[in-house]
Amino acid sequence: MEERSPPAGHVNGKARNLLSSATSLRLSLTPTRSLDHTYVVQIPRDQVYRVPPPENAKIVEEHRQPTSQKKRKCTCCCMVLAALLVIGIMLGIIVLIVHMLYAPKCPEFSIANVHFKNVTLPQNGHQKNKSPPQTHPQFEIDLKIVNVNERMDVAFGKGNNGKATLTFKKHEIGQGKYPSISQKPKDSTNSHFNLGVGKLPGDIAKSLDDDKKPIPMTLSIQAPMEITSWAKNLKKDMIVTCDFDVESVKNKSKIKSEDCTTNF
Repeated sequence: MEERSPPAGHVNGKARNLLSSATSLRLSLTPTRSLDHTYVVQIPRDQVYRVPPPENAKIVEEHRQPTSQKKRKCTCCCMVLAALLVIGIMLGIIVLIVHMLYAPKCPEFSIANVHFKNVTLPQNGHQKNKSPPQTHPQFEIDLKIVNVNERMDVAFGKGNNGKATLTFKKHEIGQGKYPSISQKPKDSTNSHFNLGVGKLPGDIAKSLDDDKKPIPMTLSIQAPMEITSWAKNLKKDMIVTCDFDVESVKNKSKIKSEDCTTNF
């Protein structure tokens, strides 16, 4: 026997009733939406701006302006610091050049001549009984001084405050004042001065009369010295010590060897 299927309309109507009842049940069970959900708002296309409005541009410029001002201030500070650094480097180079070109140097000293002689002292014309002229022994010395500075002047023994001493066998045989001299750069000068001699011991006087062997002597000079220029000046008390051997002191002297040192 053939089974009969239910009519199509009946089936479809029953299905619709089931769906409608299920949908109503689902809607009744669906909870209410919370406020924290995201909503999508659609704006008409003709109201969307592709270029920001002018008021937005003004707001952006107001926010950007402080940054540009800071950048300008930083740039100005950097330029000022760079300029100061360049000026400092240039001043340092100038000071270094001046220091190198105007560095004071000690003059060079050497013994040119030493002569022992007797000087006749002048008599007083008011004396009634004229006595024979008196002689006074002294050393006549020529000292050569060379200013080795190329751009600085030298004044040695300024004010006639210098003192000179001649020593032989650890005994001072001559004393006197040292005269002042002034020199230009690269100048050479012979300083002439006399040293008085007191009473000499017999052995020293005999040794000075010996012309067969060199006579060792020491000349010491203590005098103020000034080295001056527009850039730098130096004032110092100098002590010059010259050890030398002379062949003869009474006749024409001949310097055999010498060594002059200073405390510069």
